[in-house]
Amino acid sequence: MADPRARSHVHTEHDEREKEAGPSNGERPGDMTTQRAILLVLFVSLSAYANSLGNGFAYDDTQIVAGNPVVTTPLLGEALFGPYWAGVREGAGLYRPVVVTSFALEWQAFGGSPMAFHAMNVLVHAGVSVVLLMLLVSFVPLVPALVGTLLFAVHPLHVEAVANVVGRSELYAAGGVLLACHVYLAGADWTGARRGVRLFAIAVLYLLALGSKEIAVTLPGVLVLLELLRLSDVPTRVRLRRGLPVYVSLTAILAAYMVLRTAVLGTLVGEAAAASLHGLSDGERVLTALSVWPEYMRLLLFPLDLVADYAPAVIVTSRGVTPEVVAGIGVIVGLTVLAWLMRERTPMVTLGIAWFVVTVLPVSNLIIPAGMLLAERTLYLPSVGLSIVVAGLVARFLSTFARTRVVAPALALVVGALLFVRTVLRNPTWLDTYTVFNTLAVEHPESYVALRARAGGLARAGDVAGAREAYETAVALVPMHYAMLIEVAQFYGSRGQFARAEELLVQAVRVSPGQAQAYRLLSEYMIRQSRGRDGHRIALTGLARHGPEPNLWALVSESYVAKGDLEGAARARIAALGQAPASSRDWGRLADIYQAMGRPDEAAEARRRQSASGPS
Repeated sequence: MADPRARSHVHTEHDEREKEAGPSNGERPGDMTTQRAILLVLFVSLSAYANSLGNGFAYDDTQIVAGNPVVTTPLLGEALFGPYWAGVREGAGLYRPVVVTSFALEWQAFGGSPMAFHAMNVLVHAGVSVVLLMLLVSFVPLVPALVGTLLFAVHPLHVEAVANVVGRSELYAAGGVLLACHVYLAGADWTGARRGVRLFAIAVLYLLALGSKEIAVTLPGVLVLLELLRLSDVPTRVRLRRGLPVYVSLTAILAAYMVLRTAVLGTLVGEAAAASLHGLSDGERVLTALSVWPEYMRLLLFPLDLVADYAPAVIVTSRGVTPEVVAGIGVIVGLTVLAWLMRERTPMVTLGIAWFVVTVLPVSNLIIPAGMLLAERTLYLPSVGLSIVVAGLVARFLSTFARTRVVAPALALVVGALLFVRTVLRNPTWLDTYTVFNTLAVEHPESYVALRARAGGLARAGDVAGAREAYETAVALVPMHYAMLIEVAQFYGSRGQFARAEELLVQAVRVSPGQAQAYRLLSEYMIRQSRGRDGHRIALTGLARHGPEPNLWALVSESYVAKGDLEGAARARIAALGQAPASSRDWGRLADIYQAMGRPDEAAEARRRQSASGPS
């Protein structure tokens, strides 16, 4: 590591040029200034995503925004102290109160207009880009910083985060982290009350970033990286000691956040692992995670092929040392060696690589299982590392080859234009859910997500054989995907093919024994086959593992009806109503049971309650 007290070659020559040029107020017309750079960044970033304003709610937007009563009502209390996914079972889900509250307020302000949500995404992305510019100029001159920032502003990798509304969590988290880094560096020499303001501002930004996306947990590590690699006349150990109040306060905030998250979700980790990781050992999960690293590099350096979902078979899991795993290990080793070799010559390269590694770890599946193998939106904050590397390389080039400095801007302009065009062309992919799935099916028909969507379409069109084939292929790719097992079981059950439906539902119970839906369907199908005893047993097992659930109690009631125990049927139906007292269906069925028992007065009261409850 270079002595942090030493001035870099880049900054030395830059400072000399500034001295020769005279004071800043003597700048020639056309010279780049900070104000002009900010305006350029705003213009380019807004232009790159202007055509996303016509997008609607797509993919996860439909559940998290448009179909979420917490957002549309709005219920601000639940937005602040409820899970990110509405209706998620206890022990699973995510906690992102800042984003959900933001959605709720926007829905109330703009009446649910998709354009307003997309406009906010574009504006936030532009703001994040400006903050990145201000951070980069702490390390390199303005022009290299501008090049690195414009790369970030137009990079096609960011389309999913910006053009899809729920990508807001990535934007807020990255904005909070970058702004905290800027405040940390800008106020490094502050004293007295101003130092307290700096500490408070960083703490608030960290809290907001954590409340937006879990990836913000990496802020303390990023601040330490900045301290280790930034240029200063003060020794590193002294600067790290001065930063202790910040590090301690961030640790305390993280601990408090973890406690609150656990209270809301019922567990510390919360998010369920990607379905394609189910059934893998920890070693196999790590091997799979390693196999993804070449994709990281491809997306950063050559983002031509962009995919809405990287689940199998776009990326396949690894149960052994495959060529993809070897390539992933090679990428990590190569990055490590490059960072070490460049630590003195061009420390910005080392900083950029370290930034990427630290910020990608929470979503890489290397440490803990994540909710996906790879998602482009999750690389929004890690991709800042690429901008840091590029800014450092451009600065190095301009200082070393001063006479040919026109080459770097020209090359940057060509690359930037190509990336800009790719981004503009990609934005309409997120027009709506149909467009997302259709694009995925055309570009990656091997994806289980595309196969599942295709199977549903074929089933609705009446092509049962085609739907069966597509569904079975999808199940073979991800045999531990609970929701898909349920969907395919319903496909078979609705056609009276109960044997295959039961196989899939038994598998679903193994995958997630605490969820009720598989028990409900399994019990229902057994009762429909006149296997009341088996249906009764499955429904009770579901109640024992999931807890009170009205539909399971209703199935217990029907199993009693099947064997002629009307008294037991009535008791079970009353138990169902205890969980859902406004269920007109249950009141109507209880009336039928009372009528069959010869208790007309109670049947009449149940009918009255059914009418008062409204339509079933």
